Amino acid sequence: MEQKVIGFFQCIGWRSHPARGSLPPVKFEVALVVERSQSACRDFAEITENVKGHLGTPRTIVLRNGDMVWRTSLGTRSLEDIEAALYLEAVQSAVDYIELMNDELDMKTGDRIFDSANIHQKVVILHRCLSALLEPEVEAPELNSVLEAGAYFPFAYLQMRVEEEIAEEDEWSDEEEDLKYAYRRLLWKAFEGFVRPRWESAIEEYGAREEEADFSDHSTNLDLWEEIIDELADRIFWDRDWQVSSIAPQLLDGIEPEFSQITGLDEDYVTNRLPSVTKEEAAIALAEIRTWKLS
Repeated sequence: MEQKVIGFFQCIGWRSHPARGSLPPVKFEVALVVERSQSACRDFAEITENVKGHLGTPRTIVLRNGDMVWRTSLGTRSLEDIEAALYLEAVQSAVDYIELMNDELDMKTGDRIFDSANIHQKVVILHRCLSALLEPEVEAPELNSVLEAGAYFPFAYLQMRVEEEIAEEDEWSDEEEDLKYAYRRLLWKAFEGFVRPRWESAIEEYGAREEEADFSDHSTNLDLWEEIIDELADRIFWDRDWQVSSIAPQLLDGIEPEFSQITGLDEDYVTNRLPSVTKEEAAIALAEIRTWKLS
């Protein structure tokens, strides 16, 4: 899809982050580059307000009762209901795939360090992210590029699976619908709950998109499915900061203070460190993920 810059805005404020600490007030201009689509344009005002609101606020916040929850782009929260069910099932399916493929995974999060982690490290990181996102009483970790990539990994997994599912659709018979449309149907409730309403509200202002008119869980429109997965991920993530390690790998060797002041990215966040994990620790994490039940 073609991309374009649809807006700029200037911000003056504090950038802070539980892993990065507070930085001096800075003025900087942000370009919002998005796919040329109605859904992107209609979200511009909301996105800019969310980004402005994020300045000066950490991504994890201690509540008065002592609980700790994830600071998402939609506010301080843990995942619940449809969103929690989708995330949990995606993680559970992803760890089975990790175990099957071992170190030969096809999908990438964009963080070269997490993507290079071994199977045991990936499983433990996923368990830590799952705990922080689904259990409000669990202290959320201080975020760095590896942990955020781990939290994003289930969405990268869903994108890969939907792409495969569409490509291989003709290999299944009509009697095998449960397998033929498995991942598209997994996404369907979250799509209807969070994405379709945005599509419908945009029709009044921008008109209907032809490709949305007959969209169903049988659709083979990969662009729309990727857009849906991205929108669901955006409910959690402010940005894709962790991908900087692939875009500018030299930052793993050190970050200049001036760059850190402008971007809010520092050496505590952009990390080349992976956790030291034993097979026993990974086995426990894997078992807990597989038997996880939503409360």
